[in-house]
Amino acid sequence: MSNQQFPQSGQGYPQQPAQGQQGHPQQPGPGQQGYPQQPGPGQQQYPQGQQPHPHQGYAPQGYGQPGYGYGAAPSQPTVAAPSAQYAPMPQNQFMPVHPPAPMRRRRIAAEVVLLSVGVAALLFVVFLFTLSFGTGSTFQAFVLALIPLLIVGSTVLLVDRWEPEPRLLLIVAFVWGGGVAVFMSSLLNSVVGPALADALGTGLDPDSASAIFGAPVVEEFWKGLGLLLIFLLRRRQFNGPVDGIVYASVIAAAFAFVENIQYFAVYEETVTFTFVIRGLVSPFGHLIYTSCMGLALGLASRNRNKLAWMWMMPIGYLLAALLHGLWNGLATALGGGVGTLVILVVFVNWLPLAVWAFIVVWLRRKEIGILRSRLSEYIPSGWIAPHEVDMLSSLRARKQARDWAGRGGPNGAKAMKEFQRAAVALAYARQDLYTGHTGIRARQDEFALLEEIGRSRAQFRAAVGA
Repeated sequence: MSNQQFPQSGQGYPQQPAQGQQGHPQQPGPGQQGYPQQPGPGQQQYPQGQQPHPHQGYAPQGYGQPGYGYGAAPSQPTVAAPSAQYAPMPQNQFMPVHPPAPMRRRRIAAEVVLLSVGVAALLFVVFLFTLSFGTGSTFQAFVLALIPLLIVGSTVLLVDRWEPEPRLLLIVAFVWGGGVAVFMSSLLNSVVGPALADALGTGLDPDSASAIFGAPVVEEFWKGLGLLLIFLLRRRQFNGPVDGIVYASVIAAAFAFVENIQYFAVYEETVTFTFVIRGLVSPFGHLIYTSCMGLALGLASRNRNKLAWMWMMPIGYLLAALLHGLWNGLATALGGGVGTLVILVVFVNWLPLAVWAFIVVWLRRKEIGILRSRLSEYIPSGWIAPHEVDMLSSLRARKQARDWAGRGGPNGAKAMKEFQRAAVALAYARQDLYTGHTGIRARQDEFALLEEIGRSRAQFRAAVGA
């Protein structure tokens, strides 16, 4: 491929070395030393000294043994080298041989159930708002609430760019936060709050008790329950701290959105002040609280102990409830003075938001390291090339690669996007083998994703004439 077709590294998809140059995994021809012979029809081939996994493919060395988990160092992936048309190779050598096996379709029964429950609850909440405040006031409040939702939602999507979560699961998270969590909290806040206040002997009036004790305990419980259901039911789509923060933030954004509709409608006479405080000055409050539980579950997903969530989730919940209660408690105790309000916003909202942003940036850097390490394990077998690891480790380089593949038309850009998605998913499927949480399923995903990587690579090469 000429330099005109394939941009230099740093200007697009990293330059592919010509055949025989250093940096590109060479694939010896059939019959040459080191060429992995492909098994014939009906035959199976396993690396020397390895035994096939009883369910699928080859088991990595140490699989299922004590100590094989997060932080361990399993052997290189024991997969056969890709066939010629699927391997990273010099230009003009792609020759289709056989159609790829289709990816297994993911079951979505759990999403359908949760989505149905969440939508029903959300519609019922909107119906109650309309009855209580009238159609006009509710619609005005809805429009105002869209502004902080866009602010928070844009932030969440920015965080989610690295490894985008399934859109259906994000929709489930949204309707759970805006529907189920809001509805159940509206029923229980005024019950749990005064009960806790009386048990502690605080002497608070019911409204203050509901705000200081009821809202933090009840609201974070129901938001956290939706997050926990996603974690337990869709473990393969919840494979790290960043994933946990994304799901938690979507639930929180939806909860705040519906809650803001209520506040803007109730305080219609002072809606400007209420909108500035809730919608512009402190729109990230619920995101900060609920992210504590998302981070806890995300860390649990990387823990070798499959039951780590049982003690890590309560820690996240306790921290979320404490931060929520601190905001509500200080707001109630300090009153509505401008000076006290500034102190409250800066130290109880903006400072935790800065900490949240720092954690997200730090976790993103850690995720880059994990992706590079896991994908590099496929270089010796020829499934992934070193320059592809570099490209996949940078959002900017990924976009440049899509632009380069787009020179071959929409099919080329689409194939490159599918290649990137499958490669990132492969890295996290490999990471799941480190944790041991989804051993057999992760191994099955590995083979399906390798097939998709080879197929999509062949498609974008064909599109650009490489």
